[in-house]
This record gives sequence, structure tokens and C-alpha cells, in this order.
Amino acid sequence: MWEPTGERSRVNYFSGRPLTASDLAAEQVQARERLWLHNRALHGDGIAVGLEVTVEWNTVHVSPGVAIDVLGREIVLTERRSVDASSVVRESHGRVQLVIAWAEEPADEVAAPSGLVPGRFVERPHVMLAEHALGEAPEHAVPLARLYRHGDELVADPSIRLHVHQHLHQHPQVHHEL
Repeated sequence: MWEPTGERSRVNYFSGRPLTASDLAAEQVQARERLWLHNRALHGDGIAVGLEVTVEWNTVHVSPGVAIDVLGREIVLTERRSVDASSVVRESHGRVQLVIAWAEEPADEVAAPSGLVPGRFVERPHVMLAEHALGEAPEHAVPLARLYRHGDELVADPSIRLHVHQHLHQHPQVHHEL
């Protein structure tokens, strides 16, 4: 888990200041790390909204939604995803979990002095099956359901779903006399 280290700084912008790609990249990294720290510290990890799991035969479907992983990264699924779960066997005893994990992929190659480089990175979460010991969460992934077989039927047990914790800050009430 990333924790704050060292002093935090930012670029001082002013008219006529030359900026490098390194300056702008550092600005992006800093903004992302601040947001991830905010998410971890004030919201926690888990499912924020959506990401409902349904089963049709041997296919598991996940609805669009948002989660936050243990590093504070937002996992945004914008369209329904389906996963073939025919590999789940009766003897799995619920060790197979359907999870969602943050991921990004390079896109839009552009020419740079060193050759072709990604023009941007697109966040595309991975929805996948993972086998783990009962109660153990996969590293950096958010569990959506435990999968098992009841006879020939594939069952998605949502009891392992964790929801984002809202930390309520209680401030002492100030009473003003009129």
C-alpha cells in the first residue's frame, strides 16, 4: 500500500516558464496519488455502487459500477462484463471468487523522438475468476462474489462483497447564544 513519503511539492506555474514532459508527468502522478490517499483515508475500499453479479448457466455477468481498491484507485466499470465460469467445479468449495481489479492499457500510439509511444492510457478494469483460500481477498482486487456449484447449478454468493466505508466525522456542536 502506498503511504505518503517525503515532502509534497508542486510546480509553480507562471507566464514564460518552460515546462517539460517530466514536469507534467510529475503533476499527473501527484494528482493521482493525492486522490488515492483521499479515497483510502476518507472512504476505504470496497464497492461504492453497482457491480451486481448475476448468473446465466455457466456465465457470470457484472453490471456497471464503481469500487475503490485497497490502494485507493477507483475501479470504474462502464459496461456490463461477462466471464465464463464453466471451470468452477463442485470440489472448489467456494474458493473461486469473481473479482474486479484496476488496470490501465496504453492506447493511441504517437510518434516521439524515441519511436512510437502511447498517446494516452485508458483505464479498463479486469473482471476475472481467482481461486483463494476461504476468506482471503486477492491482492489489490475487490471481491464481487464467491462462486460454487450446488448440484449442476452455478451459484454466485455475494456475502464476500465489502462496501466502501463512510467515515463520519463528528464535530462538536457549537451553540451560539443570541
